Amino acid sequence: MILVPFIYFLLLTVYWWIKHRAMDVCVYMSGLYALVSLFAIIIVYGNMLGEGGILYDEIGLTLGIIPTLLYCAVLTGSILPFSMLYGKDLKNVYVSMSWLPLVLGCMLIAVSILNLYLVADSTLEILQGDLSSVRSDHYAGILSPAEMKAQSMSAPLRYFYFILNTSTLLALPLFFYSICFEHRPWWYNGLLFFASLSVPIKEMQVADRTEIVFFAMMFIYCLMFFYKFLSKKVKVIFMIMGIPVVAAALIYIVAVSQARFDEREGGAGAGAVQYTGQSYLNFCYFWENANPDLISAEREFPLIHHFIYHIDSNPERRVARSGQQGFFISVFPSFIGDLMLDLSPIGMIVWVICYVLLCYQIIQSPHREELSLGEVLAIFALAVVPIFGIFYYKYFSYKYTIMFMLVGLVYVLSKIKFVYK
Repeated sequence: MILVPFIYFLLLTVYWWIKHRAMDVCVYMSGLYALVSLFAIIIVYGNMLGEGGILYDEIGLTLGIIPTLLYCAVLTGSILPFSMLYGKDLKNVYVSMSWLPLVLGCMLIAVSILNLYLVADSTLEILQGDLSSVRSDHYAGILSPAEMKAQSMSAPLRYFYFILNTSTLLALPLFFYSICFEHRPWWYNGLLFFASLSVPIKEMQVADRTEIVFFAMMFIYCLMFFYKFLSKKVKVIFMIMGIPVVAAALIYIVAVSQARFDEREGGAGAGAVQYTGQSYLNFCYFWENANPDLISAEREFPLIHHFIYHIDSNPERRVARSGQQGFFISVFPSFIGDLMLDLSPIGMIVWVICYVLLCYQIIQSPHREELSLGEVLAIFALAVVPIFGIFYYKYFSYKYTIMFMLVGLVYVLSKIKFVYK
């Protein structure tokens, strides 16, 4: 069974590549699942089970045909709407209100500047210290220096930052839209790009690697989506500026990995393999061992659970749920593994069907030549689910629901067309 997901997603990737005659977003998505499935094979045959977040050990590995087929089928259904996006056909992204992207962009830039104020005087010191201890303090619930500094801000600024900092994710597609269609000044585009890095910069305070990996994955998505609209000059700038940025990110990731995982058998390299390849394995483990009667939907409906039931998907909650299930649930089982654990297998299928219908509603039809800015942002936000879903369900915080509400507002406003008399 261990070979089935890799072979399946590899063939699916090749099929869409040939059909679309391009390396576009659906090829990218299926290619990611082929890659993580390959790492699952390396884990099994490299005797890396039993640590690094992998729930199976060497003795208890059982990969059934039902969870394997379900894993392949449900993930394919999640990617399928994005196969209607033919990059070569898209000719324009429009917005009826010219001020809308500028207002949204300036708001996100303001949040990122506030974020810089909070992290500027402590990040370098943190990076020069013991990164393993920094991460341990985070798991223990100890506030980072930036979080403590934020407590001293006035209430309006504090709420503005805490609620909207997550939404700076939208600055990434806005940055690409600006350089491709608006051609605004270089300093504005630079600030937009800086705004898109707000969350990764903040998470350096707790020696986190995940947000940098997430940013890189969504940057590649945007690059594929907008590539045909990028001028040669911009492509050259990307290449020149990309080298030091990628090098700095890799140095940081390697440093954090060595600090946290060097003591493990196989070192940081084995940890990286286990980190990348565990989703299929843990999905099968969830299928075999999870109690489907323990329904807990705070990750799928975080805004409702936060404000009505006062429940959040935080470390304490995950530890409590792990005790109920009999195994540690805060691992990487792919996003459908999280959904299956929270909602039962039937609930997972229903959730994915609703997600797919929403994607079809936004994308509407294949070979579209024109999209509104709101549609571009909505497609980007929806694409996060299967792309970063190779690890887990990303939108587990109520702050992401705020971001979706913001996307919904832009979606409606960008499609309104005014007639002046």
